[in-house]
Amino acid sequence: MISPLWALCCLLLIPFGARADRADTTIADKTYALLPAADLLSRLQRAQEPIHLRATAVVGPLYAPTAGIDTVRASFHLDDVFFFDEVTLNNVVFLAPVQGERTTFAGGLSLINAHFHSAFGLRASRSDKHLNFKQAVFSADADFADGDFAGPNSFINARFAGAARFARTHFATAAYFEGTHFADQADFTDARFAGVASFKDARWNGPASFAGARFAERALFWRNQFLATTDFAAARADGEISFNRATFADQAHFADFTFAQAVHFTNAIFARADFGGSYFRKEADFSGVQAQTLRFNAFFNRSLDLSRAAIGTLDLHPSTQADSTFAASAQLYLQQAYFERLRVRWAHVRHRLATADSVSFAALDPAYNSLRHHFLAQGLKDDAIACEIERLDRQRRALSWAAPKRWGLELWNLCSRYGTAPLQLVLCILSSILLWALIYRLVPSTLRSANGDERPTFADCIGFSIHTFTRTDPYPWYATGKLKLFATFQTLLGWASIGLLLAVILAHLL
Repeated sequence: MISPLWALCCLLLIPFGARADRADTTIADKTYALLPAADLLSRLQRAQEPIHLRATAVVGPLYAPTAGIDTVRASFHLDDVFFFDEVTLNNVVFLAPVQGERTTFAGGLSLINAHFHSAFGLRASRSDKHLNFKQAVFSADADFADGDFAGPNSFINARFAGAARFARTHFATAAYFEGTHFADQADFTDARFAGVASFKDARWNGPASFAGARFAERALFWRNQFLATTDFAAARADGEISFNRATFADQAHFADFTFAQAVHFTNAIFARADFGGSYFRKEADFSGVQAQTLRFNAFFNRSLDLSRAAIGTLDLHPSTQADSTFAASAQLYLQQAYFERLRVRWAHVRHRLATADSVSFAALDPAYNSLRHHFLAQGLKDDAIACEIERLDRQRRALSWAAPKRWGLELWNLCSRYGTAPLQLVLCILSSILLWALIYRLVPSTLRSANGDERPTFADCIGFSIHTFTRTDPYPWYATGKLKLFATFQTLLGWASIGLLLAVILAHLL
């Protein structure tokens, strides 16, 4: 029979760490075995065999610099592990795989400048504070899918040599991937960015997917290099999003993207980009872009800026779900833009051309002329005519009534719709002849006959009006007194009208 005193002595002789291993705690109605952080650090430092923790709660800060850990040789597998305090494993080299699943870092996780030679994963895991992988190197695949990271997240200048998976990951605050290099596939499908998402100067050698991603605040992709296919289909940006000076070397999919705030692609370079079905609620800035093919087929609620753009094929036809590409008050900027092929109908862009750099109407002339040229090249003669009419209408309205050119344009518009309606010009000529004939009839005392003083009939007045208008041959009637000046004016008007009619006819024939 063992005495109580002897049992107490045996218990006291058990190492503290061994007693802690057998202790447990309850978190969210689940039981976890307690493990001191010092014991785990010791195992990481010495272990050669795989370390596997399951349903374990680690107590105390895990701080590698204090423990003198610079290399971990054993594989490290975490399954439903809870770290109460901060985990800091900066500058540590991991030679074997590190896999975590359903792991929680209540005090945050820091792996600055860490190097992972094998696969790394924190799948369906959570960090309640910071998550810092700044300058970390992942030599194999890295899996952060289904994660929930509440604190600031930093992957600045990190290197992913294998596939990087962030699908369905939730970044509750700012996420920084500035200068990050993705050498293989990068998957951010359905990821949620509740804070600022900064990917400045990131490089994507493999396919990149942000399909279905959500950006609640600003998203910055400045100077990114997307060297393979890029997929932002069905994504949504509730904050301003910017791809200034980004390069898309392969197909870029932005179909059904909802841009709730301003979007900037200033000086971006595209190979082929598809924005079919996308919705641009505010300004869409594509100024200075270069693209082989740019297919919008989207809806622009406020403005589309394509000034200084150089595009091989630009498609501005509306999407299959919309009747138009632009809202009623939307504006289109085409200053100094160049397109080899333009696919659009005039009805979709009429009354939309605008300029932000100048109040002078002349600044819009090149844009109108470019559109007219493309319409004619596609055999869309009616669209080309309508484009030219709007150009002249805007020019006419911009001139002062004191300018002689304003009166000339008014007359040209009234008589022939700027030469586009020959029949209207013919009717104006006939109406003018009849009007002058009526005037000659009402003042017969000043219209004399070469054969006597008989009173002219209305038919005589019509004949005299035609003669005066055309000056084709001698006529037995002539004007006297002040009516001679009136007849001279009709002659000048007739010559001008006939010349204009010939010009219009030749223009239509040629």
